[in-house]
Amino acid sequence: MIKHFAFVMLLAAPLPLLAQTIDEQLLSAQMAYQQANNMQEQAAERLKQAQAAKLQADQRLADAQAAVQRATDELAAAGSADAAAKQQMQQQTKQLDEAWKRKDAGGQ
Repeated sequence: MIKHFAFVMLLAAPLPLLAQTIDEQLLSAQMAYQQANNMQEQAAERLKQAQAAKLQADQRLADAQAAVQRATDELAAAGSADAAAKQQMQQQTKQLDEAWKRKDAGGQ
């Protein structure tokens, strides 16, 4: 692969490169290879960091979805408790009204 890369570099190179010695061409190819290798290592590290960030974001999303579900469940429970309390209040209000009516009807 390195030989192929060097060959392609030679074909793509301007004419002054063709006038270089074999040692100069080898050095140039080695430097180009090193630069490509560094770029690949940086890209691999960037990919690793992006994968870790995605994993962390997925976990935060799952935690948020669980919190939404808990809040939804609590809202439903609170709504049921409120409806039951309102019904109880209506019954007690009715009984209180009836007790007052009986008292008023019975004469002070």
